[in-house]
Amino acid sequence: MGEVQSQTSHVFEPGLTRNDYIAKSGGTTQKADRKRIYVVRANGDVLSGSGTGWFRRSHSVEIRPGDTIVVPLDTERVRALPLWQAVTTIVYNLAIGFILVHQYL
Repeated sequence: MGEVQSQTSHVFEPGLTRNDYIAKSGGTTQKADRKRIYVVRANGDVLSGSGTGWFRRSHSVEIRPGDTIVVPLDTERVRALPLWQAVTTIVYNLAIGFILVHQYL
């Protein structure tokens, strides 16, 4: 569930990895936070990719029947258009303020 192309359930197949199930759902979207994918077990336990470097466990977590793989939205990504709209608005307002101050001094 989450930022995958097709959110759906799959029949459990022993031996498939987390990434195999994500691939069966069409892969992740462009807005997915691939570094924070986690697995919710049927009993409520949450397994995240909290390890770093060589010791990351998230790719090798054993998937069990009833598990849910969650691909979260990357909220830290800023889209280019709103960013540039904000920047140009600020620059425009600064320029108008500068012109007005110098015009009346």
